[in-house]
Amino acid sequence: MLIAAPALTSARPAGADQLQSAQAEATQIAAQIQSQGQQLAALSEQYDQDQIHSQQLDQQVAQNESEITQTKAQVASTRDQLRQLAIADYTAGGSTDGLEQIFSPGGERSAAVQEYQQVASESVSGAIDRLNQSESVLNAQESALQSTQAQARATLANAQSAKDSAQTELASQQVTLSKLKGHIATLVAQKQAAEAAAQAAAFQARVAAAQFSAGLSAVPAVANGGGAAAVVAAESQIGVPYVWAGATPGVGFDCSGLTMWAWAHAGVSLSHSAADQYAESVHVPLSDLQPGDLLFYQEGDTIGHVTMYVGPGEMVQAMETGTNIQITGIWTSGLVGAGRP
Repeated sequence: MLIAAPALTSARPAGADQLQSAQAEATQIAAQIQSQGQQLAALSEQYDQDQIHSQQLDQQVAQNESEITQTKAQVASTRDQLRQLAIADYTAGGSTDGLEQIFSPGGERSAAVQEYQQVASESVSGAIDRLNQSESVLNAQESALQSTQAQARATLANAQSAKDSAQTELASQQVTLSKLKGHIATLVAQKQAAEAAAQAAAFQARVAAAQFSAGLSAVPAVANGGGAAAVVAAESQIGVPYVWAGATPGVGFDCSGLTMWAWAHAGVSLSHSAADQYAESVHVPLSDLQPGDLLFYQEGDTIGHVTMYVGPGEMVQAMETGTNIQITGIWTSGLVGAGRP
């Protein structure tokens, strides 16, 4: 029986050069993202170090300002204490009988008081000078620290700017790569659709050649009762994931698990093995396929994959890990033959 080829409505197939170009561009952007990520890591480390340095300088400046404040307070306190002490001593000396007895009335007391005032004044002045000198040194240190602090803050700001710029560039590259991956996925889907269409066309040509050789008329294939039930059961599991050695509805199937379970609904018992199912089936020519018939494929030195024919150019199958049960075009590569349970 001649099986009419289905009308193909797939998108325009992607050229190999277009797909390769997109993949090469994605590889290049991925490399740029890796490099940008390494650069960002280095900039982040530099920023962290600059931030720590700036914080240390802030602490030093604060400590220096505290010391300056204490020194200024000491200068003021010492100046006041020494002046008060000088006044108190002078007052006490002027009113004490013992002091008056030491100096003669001939002006000696006046000279002694003047000499004491000079000594007291020099003592106050010396102490104040020393404190002022300490304050001057601290002020110079503060000025140097503030200058270093300003440079550190400028360096920190530059590091922050470089880090932000690198993050922005990295985000932009990631968006570009994401869009490019979407484009690649579309091109791959188009390529797969084109390959599936080519496989279906090749299968149809193979069937047509077999029918021509047999001199058969072009009539559509009609499922027998068992095959129809098996097809309905298999198609009820479309979307269920492939699971190695699986044969549980709604959970997962491998290729022979699906065909075994589907034909069980038609009252036929099959082994959970593609090679065994080939041995258990009646072999039929491709020109005589009916829905529910099994298609067997070579993998290595043995039959390792089985699918179920559902209609012109199509089969339902549990393909491989990472895919779900689906209807696909019939493959011709590796096709050993067909069998009817």
